[in-house]
Amino acid sequence: MKIAIIAAEAAPYAKAGGLADVIGSLPGALKAARQEPVLIVPGYSSITDSVETAPLLRNIPIRYGANLERFSVLRATDSHGVPMYLIDHPGFFGRQGIYGENGIDYPDNLRRFAFFGRAAAVACAEILAPAADLVHAHDWHAATAPIAMRADKALRSRFERALSVFTIHNLAFQGIGSREDFALLNLDAKYYSVDYLEFYNHLNLMKAAIVLADGASTVSPTYAHEVISDPELGFGLEGVLRDKRENFVGILNGADYDEWNPATDREIAATYSPAKPAGKSKCTIALRDLVGLPPHEDWPIIGMVTRMTSQKGVDLLKDALDAVMRLDLQLVMLASGDPALDKFFKDAESRYPEKLRAIILFNNALAHRIQAGSDAFLMPSRFEPCGLTQMYAMRYGSAPVVHATGGLRDTVSEFDPAAGTGNGFVFDKFDAAEMVAALARMVAMFKDRAQWRRLMANCFAGDFSWDRAAGQYVEWFTRLRKTRGLS
Repeated sequence: MKIAIIAAEAAPYAKAGGLADVIGSLPGALKAARQEPVLIVPGYSSITDSVETAPLLRNIPIRYGANLERFSVLRATDSHGVPMYLIDHPGFFGRQGIYGENGIDYPDNLRRFAFFGRAAAVACAEILAPAADLVHAHDWHAATAPIAMRADKALRSRFERALSVFTIHNLAFQGIGSREDFALLNLDAKYYSVDYLEFYNHLNLMKAAIVLADGASTVSPTYAHEVISDPELGFGLEGVLRDKRENFVGILNGADYDEWNPATDREIAATYSPAKPAGKSKCTIALRDLVGLPPHEDWPIIGMVTRMTSQKGVDLLKDALDAVMRLDLQLVMLASGDPALDKFFKDAESRYPEKLRAIILFNNALAHRIQAGSDAFLMPSRFEPCGLTQMYAMRYGSAPVVHATGGLRDTVSEFDPAAGTGNGFVFDKFDAAEMVAALARMVAMFKDRAQWRRLMANCFAGDFSWDRAAGQYVEWFTRLRKTRGLS
């Protein structure tokens, strides 16, 4: 199948979060599965400055509201040898940031990405003759691609034989605008209705993409169940997703083991593997030295690489910090986001100088060193569509301590010392006391070195490769094509 993957981010070229890691890996995994993927992303300066590009299409006009906007398409190749097409519009994408700068979103993000999705659909029709077999749009930033494929009169006929699928990475962000923004899309007025784009008297791009796509998915089986059964996690779209029935699925993301592999990682103090694990203790010593924590070999060091947001459960940790710090452990956080939370944890360092370090920034090399140097990895997320860092942690022999939600539930199970099964520590209720209890179980298990080695072996044995995920995507795409009568 010719598969056009459309997304706002792609590692390592343009990254704001986990979406970039997925889009950085999925095209290569589909190529390895003998498909024909291409990648379509905005022409950010971070990409055009870092890869060799060649002009492919110039000054393509599209009506955008009352204006005629023009864009070009640049051709490049990603690190997996997959063709990468950049939607070149300097006014929208020739900026320093992806979604904003200095923690402040660009005020025209809805306009920027509504344009991007439509331009990407036009590019698919122009570049992939006669068109892609399948257009795979990711999150609200690409939502107008499946919308245009089915609702735009100028494009609809060009995609009659193409399948349209839409993957939700985080339902909390839906591309909601004012009703006046509907005019940007130049669609028939019937599409501003409760059946399509209208959502409580606002425009909702994600809603319409779900409705109009042939299939919708999200990034873990448990999250797929949660968003149709729990209104707090469905964010108003639980009924829309239920209506997709068997055409809505959850496919667990994969982990990029080319980058996240302690046997080959150049960022860490010593490489190691399940067969030769000795290097991990060297990484732990190096991490303590790096962040200035005193040596306590009988205390586990807990790592966190996260965003300082309530979604990630950092407010839960804030409420429980005094109780956590009474345990025999040390905690290293690499995080930034909410200024109030940033300040709280930074200030807390002075109260717990032997136990806590909060590094308020994001640094990829340091993220690797925390994964390698930690004994356990804390993810107390309020909700987590998939999560990747717990997968990375297990690859590095670090036991995850997680709230049982979304992809965390699908990948982490409570360690049972009697049976020797499980790969981490899980708390079911989003509650500070339950989180502290899970950490206390982890600390107690750390003192039993034989059991801890068994737990580390279970973590090392986890396989969350993209080969598995790509195979599931291909199976789903094939099933949808048969349903549409396209095979």
